Amino acid sequence: MKEKFKVEGMSCASCQAHVQKTVSNLEGVSSCNVSLIEKNMVVEFDETKLNEDKIIKAVNNSGYHASIYQQEPYKLVMAKQKQELKVKKIKIIITLIFLVLEMVIAMGYMLAMENHFVFISNNPLVIIPLEIVCLIPILGLNFHYFTNGFKALFTLKPNMDSLIAIGSTSAIIYGLYIFINIIILSINSPSDPIIHELSNKLYIESAGTIVGLVSLGKYFESLSLNSTMASIYKLMELAPEECLVVKDDKEILTKVKDVKVNDLIAIKPGMKIPFDGKIISGYGNLDESSLTGEALPIYKKENDEVISGTLNKQGSFIFRCEKIGEDTTLNKIISLVQQASNSKAKISQLVDKIAYYFVPIVILIAIVTFISWIFISKYNFDTAFNYAISVLVISCPCALGLATPVAIMVGTGKGAQNGILIKSAQGFENLSSITSVVLDKTGTITKGQMSLIDIKVNKDELSNIYSLESQSDHPLSIAIKNYGETNNLTKKEVKNYKYLPGLGLEGEIDNFKYVIGNFELTQKYLSKETISNFENYSKQGKTVLFIVKDQKYIGLLTLSDTLKDSSKQAIEYFYRLGKKVVLLTGDNKNAATYIANKVGIKQVISEIKPDGKLDVIKNLQKEGEKVLMVGDGINDSPALIQADVGMAIGAGSDIAIDSADIILIRSDLLDVISAFLLSKKVVKTIKMNLFWAFFYNTITIPLAAGILSSFNIILNPMIASACMALSSITVVLNALRINFFKREKYNVNK
Repeated sequence: MKEKFKVEGMSCASCQAHVQKTVSNLEGVSSCNVSLIEKNMVVEFDETKLNEDKIIKAVNNSGYHASIYQQEPYKLVMAKQKQELKVKKIKIIITLIFLVLEMVIAMGYMLAMENHFVFISNNPLVIIPLEIVCLIPILGLNFHYFTNGFKALFTLKPNMDSLIAIGSTSAIIYGLYIFINIIILSINSPSDPIIHELSNKLYIESAGTIVGLVSLGKYFESLSLNSTMASIYKLMELAPEECLVVKDDKEILTKVKDVKVNDLIAIKPGMKIPFDGKIISGYGNLDESSLTGEALPIYKKENDEVISGTLNKQGSFIFRCEKIGEDTTLNKIISLVQQASNSKAKISQLVDKIAYYFVPIVILIAIVTFISWIFISKYNFDTAFNYAISVLVISCPCALGLATPVAIMVGTGKGAQNGILIKSAQGFENLSSITSVVLDKTGTITKGQMSLIDIKVNKDELSNIYSLESQSDHPLSIAIKNYGETNNLTKKEVKNYKYLPGLGLEGEIDNFKYVIGNFELTQKYLSKETISNFENYSKQGKTVLFIVKDQKYIGLLTLSDTLKDSSKQAIEYFYRLGKKVVLLTGDNKNAATYIANKVGIKQVISEIKPDGKLDVIKNLQKEGEKVLMVGDGINDSPALIQADVGMAIGAGSDIAIDSADIILIRSDLLDVISAFLLSKKVVKTIKMNLFWAFFYNTITIPLAAGILSSFNIILNPMIASACMALSSITVVLNALRINFFKREKYNVNK
């Protein structure tokens, strides 16, 4: 049987992999698919060997919480997610407040002792308890790192939480050990100078530093995951909750969930289409941009098909419902988005891979060190513990924990300064290695707005055309209206105006009858030469409007979606960087080919639906390509999520923006270049950070274990802590170099 479970407590890809591996290893499980985005898990299992309770118990034992999934209204789910984020925000604020206090107390005391002035107190028996008091709420608010980390460690599946837990615990144990020694010495000899020496070896604040900084990174990660989940719920909002069902010539307001196949649905102007079906009477101008990316509304009449999730802008009609529920086009797109979210490549973070081997090795080295020194020092417990704890302290993974998030954080800030909003750290890292750039057309390469291109009519007639087109709110009419307003054309009185659905419009001005429309409406007035010109314009992807005055053809206008100023330059840069570029659009072949030729794109895939876009991305990935998808429409959202990196133009739909890893505020393709180059710099910095973090551990762990003690080269816990701090400082300073990134350096503005 197949069962769906809700899983709570997952915060990273490592958590997702841990849950999936735990459940997959249970006897009787044939498949297990865990979604980090949706916080759920679908398990297919043999019910004769396994039941739901055992699966839930296995997940709970691995450090997470599972329960049988129950469908809830998406608005309630979103409200819960917002509340969870609010709680996390409060926790991180409190954590950071106590962390700052702890650092002030610890550093202030050390400076006071070194420079001989009085801080809060010069008595370590006062300062250390204050540090512990500040540390307790930090640990309490973030105790899940310890429960999850040690459970993962004990099941031999260490993750990032394991590193945090082992590092913080090491610092706490050593700190308490030093504190106990100070108390004992203070009782026996209050003025003993060793007390001051021991207090300088404390570094108990490092436990709070590790937990605090990692928690901050986790909070930003949660923001990104919740935003991605919101895209699925916004897709659901495209379908209305109620519709007008026609029964016995009466229109009855009915809940969508109560509608059945073959019911008749009435659609008025401004209403959304709730189901897939076929028009049986009336007409409508439907905005299908949510599915096809087509900029213009589509005229639909009797026997034409309508699609769920689209919007009727003009006209009224009745259609017969043919597909409901999961069979509708909209729900299939929602399903595609969910599947793409679940199947997105699970790139194991380098730190998690390292942790798998690093943590057990460090623990083993510490144990071996302790046992060895027990015998070497002739059962001197203090000496043995001193060396063992030095190993644990110096291997504290603070630098490893900071290596990626600090670089990402600085890179994210730098990106924001340049109009690049980075939502996904994983997507941002992936961007540096992309090999193919897939671009949507409308709103991405082009402006997504119709503009007047060719004017092949006497200028004296322009005011009359402007006056007539001003009566309509059709996108073509709006483009002509904008032209008229920009050029201060005179608006005249229009009589007997009539809108001709799917054809054009007509009206009288100064006692002359004008007809403005498409080829179908005006072809009887056109000469062979005009028809030949029309065919040439069509091949260029332009929309042609013919003007007829008193049944005589007098000229034409062409309109087209125009290129953005920087599109051609950006695409040339893609090729210069050695990237494969593909134009992927739902628009017609002529329009797509014309735009591709204008900007120099060699590969064009047109007239394609959302599921087709998703398949194109998958096929490229199967060929070994690392794919960047840039789009702005709802129809792009499944492809944006499936791609190795999804990038949304800032002026695009909310759903496309929520589905993307990176958002371009300025809707400028040159910012794609900037984002790519910034990503390369950040990834290079991360690799350098990991090198420095390991360099210190590789050199200092053997020294901390006392391997060179016979040469009087001893790395005591105080020096070990200093090295640990130095490795963290090195990592942070290296990450700050990202701030020197400049767009001008790469000539992206020229």
